[in-house]
Amino acid sequence: MTTNTIIMDKPKILLFKGKGIISRLIRWQTNGQYSHAAIQLPDKRIIEAWHKPNRVRLRGPLQDWSNVEAFDVEGMDAAQWAMASSWLHRQIGKKYDFNGVFRFLSRRRKDKDDKWFCSELAFHCVKEGGIDLLERIKGAQVSPTVLSFSPLLKPSEPYK
Repeated sequence: MTTNTIIMDKPKILLFKGKGIISRLIRWQTNGQYSHAAIQLPDKRIIEAWHKPNRVRLRGPLQDWSNVEAFDVEGMDAAQWAMASSWLHRQIGKKYDFNGVFRFLSRRRKDKDDKWFCSELAFHCVKEGGIDLLERIKGAQVSPTVLSFSPLLKPSEPYK
């Protein structure tokens, strides 16, 4: 007897190596190679916390992949991604957390709010699916580079 398994495409974590002045400052401050994080949906659209227009947004597919790396989350199944994606879609329109970015400088703790910066949003998205990318680390402490340290992120091909 053969069992048919439906393989569902899963979202991917994208990490960007931006070249602009803000990206260079983020990479310098966090001592790493990445300056931005986002989630890519199987339909190629991207959900990200972005400083312009100061909110979590859903945008179309990327055109330039030269400074972007994609990752699968090891051990995260389609059902977990469905929970995470549902949560992620409810975040669209919420404010960008400028103070969260500045907390990397001051190392102050974050009070609970409905604002997100890029890597914090990606980290919490996966956590909503039941996977801890980094044990004993809170989302407000996760820069794009720190996110890349998760042993559960495996290099992958993006949806192009």
